[in-house]
Amino acid sequence: MEKLKRTLRHPDPEQLWYQLQEIVESKSYLQHGIEVREGDVVLDVGANIGVAAAFFAEECGAGRVHSFEPVGPIFDVLRENLREFPACLPHNYGISSKTGRSAITFYPHGWALSGIHSDPSAERATLTQALRNRGSSEREAARQLEGRFETEVLECELRTLSDALAAESIERVDLLKIDVEKAEMEVLNGIEPSDWPLIRQVVMEIHLGQAERQEAAETLRERGFEVTVAQDPTMAGTPIHMLYGVRR
Repeated sequence: MEKLKRTLRHPDPEQLWYQLQEIVESKSYLQHGIEVREGDVVLDVGANIGVAAAFFAEECGAGRVHSFEPVGPIFDVLRENLREFPACLPHNYGISSKTGRSAITFYPHGWALSGIHSDPSAERATLTQALRNRGSSEREAARQLEGRFETEVLECELRTLSDALAAESIERVDLLKIDVEKAEMEVLNGIEPSDWPLIRQVVMEIHLGQAERQEAAETLRERGFEVTVAQDPTMAGTPIHMLYGVRR
């Protein structure tokens, strides 16, 4: 934890602090049977600035962490952050259902919100509810979120997960971690049937409605995973849930 605090950088220290609390201290990705063992291969889809990647490498002993981040300004920070973690390999493209170029929305003051399915009004409502769950008043939440929802549209590269596995010569995936702001099903839909057996575990932060959550869970169950869907109390009243899949 100390190395991560000392090494990782973010233009907004408050956002970095929140990610360290959620990913490192609370171990949000390592619950309901999910584990990362020494030498494991991890795919970090939606890597942002690299907190999860550095955690998997430094704290869990992963042998290789492939970090996928399509947003140019965020990728620049990701690459710098991961220089001190030799197990981490950053890739400047995103994972989706098709390979090609796409528009993507970048939030200069709220990097974790960036994605191809941007909806500032919905994201404001979700974050307001999460802050209220943590004890903030409506006025305090509005103050904390002021200016967070300005956007820029950029261009990015996307590949299917199967294309990425082939391009990077990845022969096994001990953990597929997905956090892609409403594009979760696109990631799953970009996996060829022949590649599913390579994947041992999946953890997803899902930003979708109930029907889509059920679809994601059923997709994994059909491919041999035991699935748990859970919601942190701080996310109550929002669509954000966690999905944990462990191969039977």
